[in-house]
Amino acid sequence: MAPILAVRGWPLRGLQMSGTPFRCQIRLGLSDLDRNVYVQRPIATAQATDEPDEHILLRFLAWVLFYDEQLLDGQGFVDLHQPDLLAHDLTGALTLWIECGMPPLKRVQKALGRSKTARFIGLFAHQTEADAFRKELVNSNARQKSQIEIYLIPNDFMIWLETHGGRNMQWTATISEGTLYLDVDGAAAECQPERVPLG
Repeated sequence: MAPILAVRGWPLRGLQMSGTPFRCQIRLGLSDLDRNVYVQRPIATAQATDEPDEHILLRFLAWVLFYDEQLLDGQGFVDLHQPDLLAHDLTGALTLWIECGMPPLKRVQKALGRSKTARFIGLFAHQTEADAFRKELVNSNARQKSQIEIYLIPNDFMIWLETHGGRNMQWTATISEGTLYLDVDGAAAECQPERVPLG
């Protein structure tokens, strides 16, 4: 994983000795033309002391790619029973369950058993992890497997994002025809998340 520049205020793994989570925030301006979603809001989350930078960036990307007004931080990295992000409707029914990186299969299986209508998403930064998760899932006895969507973020985009990462960032994102155009504090790049088929 490419190192994050300390001058941008991003936590360095070797310096996280206190056990206290770091607060990370993006100020998000989102224009999702594909879903007709337009948002201006801050999104803050806590980075656990042993949580890789890549993982928290995936969490922020999940907010952008799958934004929902009811979306909440599930703290899946530190809570074995929760995903990274999740959403419920006004009746309390689960509508969205998002895992960033390789999740425990038992957690996903249990979540699938909770709802026949919710959308389940796995967002990955590495082809090997996406393939391993897909294989585990296909070979498991999980119910409602067809509800799961697996997406892969291109490696060069993740490297770029880590290079420009910081603890407090301005993200301006546009999504059009499946392509994400992202500006991070004045630096711009684009990517097209790849849908990984289950079959």
